[in-house]
Amino acid sequence: MSTVDDIRARLDIVDVVSGYVPDLKRAGSSYKARCPFHQENTPSFVVFPTSQSWRCFGGCATGGDMFSFVMRTENTDFSGAMRLLAAQAGVRIQERRERQDDDPLYSLNNATQQFFRQSLVAERGAQARAYIDGRHIGEEAVARFGVGYAPSTGGELLRSLRALGFGDDLLLRSGLVLRGDDGSPSRDMFRGRLMFPLRDVDGRIAGFAGRSLDGSDPKYINTPQTSVFDKGRMLYALDRARQAIGAEGEAVVVEGYMDVIAAHEHGYRNVVASMGTALTETQVSLLKARAQRIVLALDADAAGQEAMLQSLRTTWELVGSVAAGRRRTEVLNRPDDISSLRVALITTGKDPDELIRTDPAQWQRLLADAVPAVEFLIQAEAARVDIGSAQGKSALVERLLPVVFAVPNWADQERYFTRLAEVVGVPVTTLEAAVGRLQGPLRGQQRARRPAQPTGNRELESVLTVAEHDPLEERVLALLSQDEELLTRVAEVDPDTFVRPENRAVLFALRDAGTMEGALAQLDGQLADRLVRHSLEALPPADRKQRNEEWDGCLRRLEERRLRNLKAQEAAAFSSDAVGDVPADPDYVQAVQRQALEINERLRDIFTNGAG
Repeated sequence: MSTVDDIRARLDIVDVVSGYVPDLKRAGSSYKARCPFHQENTPSFVVFPTSQSWRCFGGCATGGDMFSFVMRTENTDFSGAMRLLAAQAGVRIQERRERQDDDPLYSLNNATQQFFRQSLVAERGAQARAYIDGRHIGEEAVARFGVGYAPSTGGELLRSLRALGFGDDLLLRSGLVLRGDDGSPSRDMFRGRLMFPLRDVDGRIAGFAGRSLDGSDPKYINTPQTSVFDKGRMLYALDRARQAIGAEGEAVVVEGYMDVIAAHEHGYRNVVASMGTALTETQVSLLKARAQRIVLALDADAAGQEAMLQSLRTTWELVGSVAAGRRRTEVLNRPDDISSLRVALITTGKDPDELIRTDPAQWQRLLADAVPAVEFLIQAEAARVDIGSAQGKSALVERLLPVVFAVPNWADQERYFTRLAEVVGVPVTTLEAAVGRLQGPLRGQQRARRPAQPTGNRELESVLTVAEHDPLEERVLALLSQDEELLTRVAEVDPDTFVRPENRAVLFALRDAGTMEGALAQLDGQLADRLVRHSLEALPPADRKQRNEEWDGCLRRLEERRLRNLKAQEAAAFSSDAVGDVPADPDYVQAVQRQALEINERLRDIFTNGAG
């Protein structure tokens, strides 16, 4: 259990807040008081024990958990709030340096780094120096990044470290030497390779990477995982790039160590490398904590594109986890993660380091023209399936729909949804109706599933297994819970346009109460938590005109989806499965036809007049 989880387990937000807000009083299942952050006469500050959160529904219009409350009250950062709460909870905070700096592997790695550096400048390092010269890396950059050389003889490092007093158990634990048949260290792991020290974000040498100089495979090998080294939890040169990333608000991720060194040497100090792997959740977390925008810059060849796709698959799975409400917010804790990712494919045939050295203006244009990750994914994934087949269409939608749903900006989500429909080759309304129809009525029915019946949208049926939420309904609830003017228009929302029962229950509570506080008093447990979650969802900045247009657009799409669903029912009403060999009753036929005419007229109104 982490320190944060330990604090949360021991403290209740009501106790924490009441220590600062003496007039906090119970109000149904929640607690209420005058907001401590602004002057008011009518209490609008609410604490929710079930979700361990708080929100001001008055002038502040902000909220959060116990940590954010203490941060704001004490005017401190997260670390300061954690220390205050830990003291209250009786939790001891063990500083990271207390935990790790005592690990003798750091001392061993420092000694190893000095050995590799001495080997580079010695006569035996001539081949490595020639390679560095051929890559046009200057001496200052080589020294700054600590590039070295592992001799090809294979035993010199082992003898040097033993002479310094490092024991065999530590040598074996470091991964720098190999174990012999008798279980003792036998020879060096890195032999005849150009060596790159791999530092953690604090600059401590955690491991090494070695590049082949004679063309042998593998091209690169890394230190095995140890108590201080895990390549999936580090980014090469982040210790040197973090200041520039914070200042520029952008992190650029490349593939190779030499690419990073060249970039920094030429003034592009916000560049890091993923160390030959697809971005992991920890690596994404390290970047997102420091950058508002991440650019993935890789070669446009097959290997480069595959690495790019794998990184983006990892990233969107993390974003999808957050969107689906699973407890992964510690990984990507901002609402705009997928929107902040961009892709820059290097189509010049040059490695990033060569491009930076020979044509820096082109490198700058390439980064400036980087496309949103979602656009790249739609094109790249479409090229990997048979888009002409029903199976290919279904696979593409299943793969990309979570990505589109993870985009927080309503207008961008609409644009990407439309683009996905274009690539699949179906109208937007068909894709939208399929998603809404399949995820709504069938969910919650406790009966055995029968084999799916063939329909005109069979290629989209797999969407059912993807969509765990309804972005349209959730956006309407977010607008209602955060915009008092729109809340007065809640009656404009037809409950029949909501297909998910939990969303409909929240909508009814808002309609009945007319206020957030009243709705929360009516809802219990998960439904109250759901409404609180919508009230805390980040909405893109918008003026009143833009917000009203978004509201009208949401209602129009909901109504259009409902009508499309009704038309599907109309088609089913006349199907052979529904009627069989028995002639349909004329009155029944007339009633269905009359409803069909009404539906068609209503759809015509939506298309021609933009009616809500």
